[in-house]
Amino acid sequence: MRKQVLLVAAVVAVLSGCAGSDNYTPAEGTSGKEIFAKACIGCHGAISETELTTFWEISAENANAAFVAAKVTQGSMTMSAFPNIKGAELEAITTFVLEHNKSK
Repeated sequence: MRKQVLLVAAVVAVLSGCAGSDNYTPAEGTSGKEIFAKACIGCHGAISETELTTFWEISAENANAAFVAAKVTQGSMTMSAFPNIKGAELEAITTFVLEHNKSK
């Protein structure tokens, strides 16, 4: 029983590190790849010039720009909200996420 409690506590601690609100504000013209590298990589994977490893899989019904943009700006229980990503930069990260979705 104690191991289960510790496991649950560890999972909650890890997930809480990737939730809440993040004040990251990309500069005008920042690419989706750059936004991912600065704001998302800590929870969603590793990126290099030749390889991208992702940890997200968006279902077919949610693999659209409106869903991804809402998820980025509003967050969720386990994902930080990025309310300062707007306009062209929100479009750039949305496109990047959809292009690298595992279930694509």
